[in-house]
Amino acid sequence: MKKSDKFIHAAGQLDNFSCPVCHGPLHHQQPALVCPNRHSYNINKKGFVSFLSAPVDTCYDAALFQARRRVFDFGFFDDVCNCIDSILGDAPHRILDAGCGEGWYLDRLLAGHDNRCGAGIDISRDAIQIATSLPCCAAWCVADLRRLPFRSHSFTAILDILTPADYTLFRELLAEDGLLIKVYPGHTYLREIREARGLPLYEDGKVDEYLRQKTTVLETHHIHRVFDITPDIWRSFVYMTPLNQDLDEAAKEALAANPSSTITMDMDVSVCRL
Repeated sequence: MKKSDKFIHAAGQLDNFSCPVCHGPLHHQQPALVCPNRHSYNINKKGFVSFLSAPVDTCYDAALFQARRRVFDFGFFDDVCNCIDSILGDAPHRILDAGCGEGWYLDRLLAGHDNRCGAGIDISRDAIQIATSLPCCAAWCVADLRRLPFRSHSFTAILDILTPADYTLFRELLAEDGLLIKVYPGHTYLREIREARGLPLYEDGKVDEYLRQKTTVLETHHIHRVFDITPDIWRSFVYMTPLNQDLDEAAKEALAANPSSTITMDMDVSVCRL
């Protein structure tokens, strides 16, 4: 199946696209999504739609996402993904991955589940282009969280994984009894990199406290594991984390040249209602 056809298939399963300009329903009219007011968004051959009015510069470039893919392949985030998969269970779901990056989580969560469909949105075009090469049929979109192309109350689950949250927006997008799955760092997440740079560890409990102010937290799963790693994997961690985006290339290379033998996974996965 061509990449553009995969997008069309996924969009048809979701059937929830809305024009970010006039909020009219968007329908497929080859080769675009078009609303009754004739606002049109091209489904490009690479298999995604951009809803941005102009390109946006971000610190999340192709090199970062390629390094993170190597970290995914290493298995560092497997326990987190397995936890989310268990939370979703056997029920049918329409999933929005808000800030999906290169799409690894959504791809894994859709695989083997005919009763799940999903959309992944990110402001980084580089990330979405990587996501379109994944096996799953998902509706990959370059979009701004403040102007999303979806109808109200059309998702049964929203994933917010290591990204800032807009709880008002999520409340608008979630169906009744829909789930927000929030994934955020624990106190010792990537301890070795933070210590190598002289950075403090994450403030324990700060995100959880704010989350409980904004949502009803149903349950929280704590995932902690220390991995043994090679120098090559250490290098991938150095280049994949936004912690190091303030460093120039020479500083990153210096950090990569002094590898740790371990890396710490420490994350909380909270299941919430809005």
